[in-house]
Amino acid sequence: MLRTLLVFLTLELALAVPVARAADSAPAPARVEAAASPMVLTLILGDPETSEMGFLGNAFKTFVEKSTNHAVEVKLSYGGGLGEDETFQFHRAQTGKLDMALGGVGNLVPMVKPLGVLTLPYLFFTLDEVVRGTTGKPAELLNACAEEAGLRILAWTYCGFRYISNSKHPIKTMADMKGLRFRVPQSIAMIESYRAFGGLPSTIAWPMTWNALKYGLVDGQCYDYSGFQAMKFKDAGQKYITEVHYMYNLQPLVMSERVFRQLSPDLQKILVEGGQYAQKLSLQYQRKNSEEAKQALEKDGVIISSLQDEGQWRAVAREQVWPHVAESVGGREHINAYLEACGLPLWNPPL
Repeated sequence: MLRTLLVFLTLELALAVPVARAADSAPAPARVEAAASPMVLTLILGDPETSEMGFLGNAFKTFVEKSTNHAVEVKLSYGGGLGEDETFQFHRAQTGKLDMALGGVGNLVPMVKPLGVLTLPYLFFTLDEVVRGTTGKPAELLNACAEEAGLRILAWTYCGFRYISNSKHPIKTMADMKGLRFRVPQSIAMIESYRAFGGLPSTIAWPMTWNALKYGLVDGQCYDYSGFQAMKFKDAGQKYITEVHYMYNLQPLVMSERVFRQLSPDLQKILVEGGQYAQKLSLQYQRKNSEEAKQALEKDGVIISSLQDEGQWRAVAREQVWPHVAESVGGREHINAYLEACGLPLWNPPL
């Protein structure tokens, strides 16, 4: 995986600025004069370098450093930094104690409540819907919510649907979820989703997840193929994966708004363009590597199943979970404003 990541990244970044310019028809990024001692911006990422997070982080780092003549250094720290969870790192960025953080959107919701709309089960069912929901007007709406909380979203990492894995047996129907314990982040929507689906959710910090699986504190978790492979979850006893599309795994790269506003306009422009460019590469990377990771996992003995009753899962999500968690993610008005921006049908539950 790491070799694939490095080769892909090397090829893409060889033409980094021209590719971004061709895609956006925008001028080349502003350049910052080189300095004797570079400014260091620290970015803490929740996953290993071999993951989608690592790919986006490296793309962002190379773009920014090249565009500033290395007057700015982006220092990447993997695995949540100092062993702390992603929510803690997002909070540090919110308060200006950390420049940037990259992690799962569910771990950002405690600081930016309206971003919880992205954790509603079965909000999206296809990757094309996800892309529409993280670009253009929908992205502007989400970033406005983040800025009100002291954060700026520079990029979205596309990490695939959160397929459910476990150590006990294949999950092919909702009934197969009964009694299984699953690790979830600090997300009300995810907690209520697992309860509605018949599972037993347990909030565990991301850096502790592997050991929790290995030593049987929980039976399963949910992640995409590439992330599952990068985290070596098979070695933690995860034998079964089910392709369930209840939630897409979006991981935002956020910057402290306080830090951002202290930078020069030229550097702000570079950081914004670097995020946009890295996000596009992340989408390309996800499309290319997800199937490869799936094949590698199957070859390694992981048993992959499809749901036989996913229509029932979608109905339960919309009819039971959405009404229960709506206020915790900004309320019905906010949900519909986002759905409208995405071009999706509005949500009109019975009163």
